[in-house]
Amino acid sequence: MQYKITSADAAAVVGLQGAMLNSLKKGGIEYLWQGDDAHWSGQAPVCFPIVGVLPDSKAYAFGKECNMKRHGVARINPFTLIEQHKNSVTFVQNSSDETKKAYPFDYQLKIKYTIVGSTVTNEYIITNTGREKMPFVIGGHPAFNCPLCKGEKFEDYKVVFDKVMTRGILRPDHNTGLVDVSKIYPALDNNDTINLQHSLFEEKDAMIFDNIDSKCATLIGPEGRGIKIEYQDMTNLLVWSACGNADFVALEPWTGISSCSDETDVFEDKRGMTILDCDETVSFKFKITMI
Repeated sequence: MQYKITSADAAAVVGLQGAMLNSLKKGGIEYLWQGDDAHWSGQAPVCFPIVGVLPDSKAYAFGKECNMKRHGVARINPFTLIEQHKNSVTFVQNSSDETKKAYPFDYQLKIKYTIVGSTVTNEYIITNTGREKMPFVIGGHPAFNCPLCKGEKFEDYKVVFDKVMTRGILRPDHNTGLVDVSKIYPALDNNDTINLQHSLFEEKDAMIFDNIDSKCATLIGPEGRGIKIEYQDMTNLLVWSACGNADFVALEPWTGISSCSDETDVFEDKRGMTILDCDETVSFKFKITMI
């Protein structure tokens, strides 16, 4: 089941499966990656209560064993539609016996999408519905077509930040998804721009901008078409494309990162962890603007 939300300028389609974006259109152009089994079949999964991976898919949260595959349980368990308007749609996932096999906590996750003009706001509202503290991280994983227009190439595009980048970046291992924090890679050499090349993602995986100062990044092409993503609530941004010359770029705002080499298997001690008390609710937002 899919649900379309519209403004005078643009439209978005959200699927009930995974409560994730399936389409972003403006001016007849599809901005969102449509999935390709040859490169990556995903589009914009919501990562919760982990982003990335756990070592051997296992950790211990306040002494309780967690067994989660990449990006957690939300994207692979059912959501329910709870509210729909012309320009917004909201879904909910409540913890279940199935989710608690992997993540032994009671929670409610609401995901709301609102379109105004050319901008889609993604909002994640998390409530601890249990009787004990609940640790988690959360993140978006939207991928965008690159190039967007006929006659353009991937290499014609760039990612431009709203601030100059002065610190190095982390990169997960292609095979394990784990991050070796002893390896810091030069990012932009005190610049604000990534000139995209497929080779950037062949030998190394995603670029992880950890504790990023910039809160706005724009994927932009030679004709001025692109995507602006604003992530005031998120501490990290990942820039990723798949191996094999995939025609997309993912811009991923996360509150944490994948498991790191200096961390133990204690879940609540991992980077970026939010810990909610009983009945506590928190919200995280980011915005996608079609240019």
